[in-house]
Amino acid sequence: MNFQVSNTVAASSATPAVGATDFFANPGKVLQAAGDPARWAVLRELAYGKPLSLQELAAKARRTPNQMGKHLAVLRAAGLVQAVPSPDGDGRKQCHAVPETFRRTDAEGRLMLDFGVCLLRFGDEVREIVSPTAKD
Repeated sequence: MNFQVSNTVAASSATPAVGATDFFANPGKVLQAAGDPARWAVLRELAYGKPLSLQELAAKARRTPNQMGKHLAVLRAAGLVQAVPSPDGDGRKQCHAVPETFRRTDAEGRLMLDFGVCLLRFGDEVREIVSPTAKD
């Protein structure tokens, strides 16, 4: 019996699909990424479903673009946000979004992000949630 070969096969078959994140493998990574006030502000803004650019997120979180770039890198590495094309079609601009599979609302319409290992709730503010099929 070749243990290494069977181990490699098992590992490759257990690898999640591209874009899928196993938050249960390292829940501390999710909590650490979301625990910073600037990154919390980013997640709160992106919970509405509208992709935002680095500059827009920096302005909303009151951070410099350089600082925001570092915060977005942490959120991307944790699998909480992803880089997406700009909704206005400008290929030079990169935007960020929380994947739709994580976005939720509770019975009162308050925003939540459900990452499986934790549920982030964003207070009493209720604004329009952007559907991926909605046009501005």
